Amino acid sequence: MLFELAYPGLCAWALLRRAAGRPAPAGPMFAFRAIRGRMRRQELSGLAALNPRWGAWLALHRFERMVPERSDPEDDPAATGALAEQRFGPLEGPKVLLLHGWNARSDMMLPLALELAARGARVIVPDLPGEGRNPARPMSFGAKARILAAQYSGESIQTVVGHSAGGLIAALALEAGLHRARLVTICAPYSLETLLKAYLFRIGAPESLEAPLLSYIERRDGRPADRIGPDLYAAMGARLLVIHARRDWQVRVSEAEAIQAVAPAAGLRLLEDCNHHSILADPRLFDAVAGAVLPAATCKARPTPPATARPRTGIVGAQPC
Repeated sequence: MLFELAYPGLCAWALLRRAAGRPAPAGPMFAFRAIRGRMRRQELSGLAALNPRWGAWLALHRFERMVPERSDPEDDPAATGALAEQRFGPLEGPKVLLLHGWNARSDMMLPLALELAARGARVIVPDLPGEGRNPARPMSFGAKARILAAQYSGESIQTVVGHSAGGLIAALALEAGLHRARLVTICAPYSLETLLKAYLFRIGAPESLEAPLLSYIERRDGRPADRIGPDLYAAMGARLLVIHARRDWQVRVSEAEAIQAVAPAAGLRLLEDCNHHSILADPRLFDAVAGAVLPAATCKARPTPPATARPRTGIVGAQPC
């Protein structure tokens, strides 16, 4: 709020400096990110000092309204009520739903989508509700999951694949209506609680906000944030495959290990030499996901590397397709 009020003045200041021949930002997309970050932290700290519950509400509101700008404002699915999506692969292939993570867009899932489609899967890649090319609006993960379940419950989805927070949303969508599908998580958090704690740390929020924020989540969603995730993963059992990058610093590999601890029958793949984002273009990810979602008879083998090539190691569990 403080930044939004100050933004016009900051832009005018930048224009005056440019007119005077002084060093100035390149334009409005100077974005004043550092200034905005400081203002938002001060605003949150001040509100938390007045009333931690107010500060917790503001922090959660910001978390649930963080959506990237649309890549194509004219492509608005609001008129039909359907989610913006892309589809790839043969119509008769096993259907796979790919979900991107929080504060992202579906385009980041395209390398995996195109690879699965080339191997015979029918791949559906939507922008999450309230994000990407969909009408921007804040909503909880549970609300996003219910919208996804309503749109795709009649599609005979066989596997849902979710990256980062999209893995948690995928689990909620399975609970909300996509019951028969398998689940593959990629660098997903263990619970909504661990994700929110990481977010509060990232924005430099006062520690006093943690307890009221988690209490608010429990009242609103009907269960504690530390159970939103573990209970869902445990219910999946052997229908769950957990894939994680060992060099992921946004969502630590310990969260993948915690998921398998509550779902011992689940598969676990840990990939070396990649991180939270580079894993999405890693051929080892393509092999691992394809091995989970495609029948063995349709899973295309990859060429064997020459003996002199460095082997790709770091996949824990059964061999990929």
